Amino acid sequence: MSKGLRSLMLAVLVTIAVWFLPTAAHAQSLDYSALKYGTNQTSMASGYFVHPAKVTVKNHAYVVTMDIKTAKKLTSWPVKVLEVDGQSPENVRKVKDSAGNSHLYYSFTTTNLKRAVNAKLSIYVPDVYKAKHLITFKFKTGNLPALNQQTTTTRAKRTQSSAEASSSTKPTVTAASSSATTASKASSQAKSSATKAKKQAKSSSKAKSSQSTSSQSSSSADSQSAVSADQLPAHQTHWGALIGGVVAIVVLVGGGSWWYFGRH
Repeated sequence: MSKGLRSLMLAVLVTIAVWFLPTAAHAQSLDYSALKYGTNQTSMASGYFVHPAKVTVKNHAYVVTMDIKTAKKLTSWPVKVLEVDGQSPENVRKVKDSAGNSHLYYSFTTTNLKRAVNAKLSIYVPDVYKAKHLITFKFKTGNLPALNQQTTTTRAKRTQSSAEASSSTKPTVTAASSSATTASKASSQAKSSATKAKKQAKSSSKAKSSQSTSSQSSSSADSQSAVSADQLPAHQTHWGALIGGVVAIVVLVGGGSWWYFGRH
């Protein structure tokens, strides 16, 4: 391997190492204002905050370090930071200076200091004051060191691409689930219709069978009735014989009477 090629490869490796390893710049001073929450009015807690703040660029983000100083007579560290910029404070340190004053150092990380940053404080001075306060910080970003815009843009594009891929995948899954559900419902409806058709067919068959049986029974009954009626002897009245019998009785009675009375 030639010397020039080795030098080129070494340069590439160094570039890659610098690109991927966490980067940190020297701390820069950054002035700011401590304001009443959501306003441009100076907060009564402004006197606790030491100016300026310190900011460094690390891992392509700003790390801001602030210092809260309270007098010795207010007891040790009476002010606590509960939350800053929506996160818990980082790198919290408690230090006392030679005069016995309390210093509370804390940091927070952000990629945008051109907006208002809100924090939540707890203040407790025994037998004097106890309360929680919201406060707003506004930083003067004129001398703010720049972030690596290329890396930030690349990360944003990757995040956007991932979000688009996720959003394009979800409808497909939803559509597939919907199709499967529709197919399942159609299958269930088809099965239900088939079952109903079978039941109706069975009922119709039973009804037809019953009607056929009833018809056969009726025909059989009619046939039996006809046969029975044919087998009964017809009752006829012989009016000639009856009249002849009556005449014979009259003649006999009349003749007998005449004979009897003629002799006497």
